[in-house]
Amino acid sequence: MPGGGARAAYQVGVLKALADIHGNNPNNPFPILVGTSAGAINAVSLAAGAHDYTATVNTLEKLWGDLSTGKIYRADMFGVMRNAFRLFMSLFNSGIAVGRPVALLDNSPLRELLGEHIDFAAIGRNISSQHLDALCLTAMNYTQGLSESFFQGGPQHAGWKRWRRQGLATPIELRHVMASSAIPTIFPPTKVGRYYYGDGALRQLTPISPAIHLGAHRVLIIPASGHRRDYYHTPKPIHSPAFGQIIGHLLNSAFIDSIEIDIERLERINELLRIVPEDRAEFMGRELLPIERLVISPSEDIDSIADDHIGELPRALRVFLRRTGSSRGGNVSIASYLLFTKEYCGKLIDLGYRDGMEQRDALEAFIYRPDDECHDQRGDEAPRLNPV
Repeated sequence: MPGGGARAAYQVGVLKALADIHGNNPNNPFPILVGTSAGAINAVSLAAGAHDYTATVNTLEKLWGDLSTGKIYRADMFGVMRNAFRLFMSLFNSGIAVGRPVALLDNSPLRELLGEHIDFAAIGRNISSQHLDALCLTAMNYTQGLSESFFQGGPQHAGWKRWRRQGLATPIELRHVMASSAIPTIFPPTKVGRYYYGDGALRQLTPISPAIHLGAHRVLIIPASGHRRDYYHTPKPIHSPAFGQIIGHLLNSAFIDSIEIDIERLERINELLRIVPEDRAEFMGRELLPIERLVISPSEDIDSIADDHIGELPRALRVFLRRTGSSRGGNVSIASYLLFTKEYCGKLIDLGYRDGMEQRDALEAFIYRPDDECHDQRGDEAPRLNPV
């Protein structure tokens, strides 16, 4: 589950559809859970309640459906203006951020909300009782410039190290979730150990990779963006982009582009593996096999939905977004990441539910296929192994 701020409410809708399909089945359909940013919040919630998937999804839906911006961040006029000034001053004096990280919004209410609703100790219990194999969250290490995936559970010696990314075994705690969901410049960095971390979408060039490292052979991906969809937008006059519009594109680049590119990369590798002779499909002594994937993505443009709900944002934030050109421009909307409101999140949950139910047959076949129903791993179908 990739990130996307308030957009991640869409993922809850898809999970709700699967809960209806799952019914009273006591088993957890996802032995491996991987999340980034707001997707990390959903992943941790599912991991803590892996012993009862349907009840956990119902609780998660209630949590998202009852949100307000005040439960996620403080956005009073004085606070936003003060933080905006500190952000501006930090461009000229790095000492401004020493001792107190700079950001537009104070997300301490989110810390309190997650601390109240998620039992982090239950993650270890669910792994020990085999309700869950592994949980993984990704955050960006600002100090070292690395994408770090914190994971709990999984195969022995599952840690990995690649160029600018690595996997670290550790019990997942609240600080890891706060670090992974700290949207750059909007929410402050979080300190984990000696280092400061920010949103995991930054520099996460291969968001599907952690799931594969932890043993996944097929992957359900729920991005909060339209995968390969062309939404129609009314043409607008072309003008030089405002600061807010540029920031909006940077956020889209972090939250959306990497997962889209990684899905395309996975498909290309699968195609290559299916034409490579079986006796040549090895790398460093390991057999290479295709990884099956299923993508459930929004059938409607979330930016357009956000446009209809901008009035639900706190006044100070509306003023800031309007003055910086962030409310809309070039078909991007920073508001779509910050609209943690009951009405907006409710619409995204409903959208995710509809999209999930429209692909009910595909979901059932993908998740509940018997393990012994294997096909030729180099034929038209990918290997039928344990679900993600």
